[in-house]
Amino acid sequence: MKIRGLSQIAQKFDGMLIDQFGVIHDGEKLYPGTAEVMRELHEAAIPVAVMTNSGKRAAANRDRLVRMGLRREWFVDAVSSGEVAYRSLPRKPAYIIGRKGDDYGFDGIPLVSDPRDAEVILFLGSDAPATSMDEYHHLLSGISLPAICCNPDKLMLTPRGLQPAPGAIASLYEELGGKVIWIGKPYAAIYEHALQVIGNPRRVLCIGDSAEHDVAGGQNAGLQVLLVRTGISAGLDHFDPIPDFIADSFTW
Repeated sequence: MKIRGLSQIAQKFDGMLIDQFGVIHDGEKLYPGTAEVMRELHEAAIPVAVMTNSGKRAAANRDRLVRMGLRREWFVDAVSSGEVAYRSLPRKPAYIIGRKGDDYGFDGIPLVSDPRDAEVILFLGSDAPATSMDEYHHLLSGISLPAICCNPDKLMLTPRGLQPAPGAIASLYEELGGKVIWIGKPYAAIYEHALQVIGNPRRVLCIGDSAEHDVAGGQNAGLQVLLVRTGISAGLDHFDPIPDFIADSFTW
């Protein structure tokens, strides 16, 4: 069903799980209309969790949203795949695949600078295009450590266009023979956590820009899904799986 804005269907739901990148903002600034939507949902007493396949923990994502202009009371919390993964991680020496200079907040996890000294690999971010997929191939070749991918996204929005995201690097590791545990959308654990955050309401709508992650994940969790044609779905007309609702943008 095509809708003009969220106001057409908002009254049908008691809670919402809203994707961050590609729906609320483009990585640098809020999309037009985002603040109005979040304010209207707050005034309607509809609890919102902002979901993200981010390898960083919830606090970093929460603070980023506030810096971009979302008032803190407009959402219950940020729910990140990094947070869900961190809560279940064993305290073993870990090697992080991520963006150079980023702090993922994995306090208490012993971090090593050489994967040969690790007991687990954590795919938390991507340094593309500064680090190419060929360089990641060279780095990961010959390693047989267990791995956890805390961001299953295959593509990410950057000022230089779409680039390989952590999910693409973790998939490369699987192709090389590595074993990967996947945490984040479309996998179940992040939805279970997000629903707990908003109080497990009965009627919940997921909103996202990815059929592969947001639509598949929401529907697998037994929830209805609105796909917005921004972010990685900008300009697309066909989606698999098919969402329950489609809108051109995240507007009220």
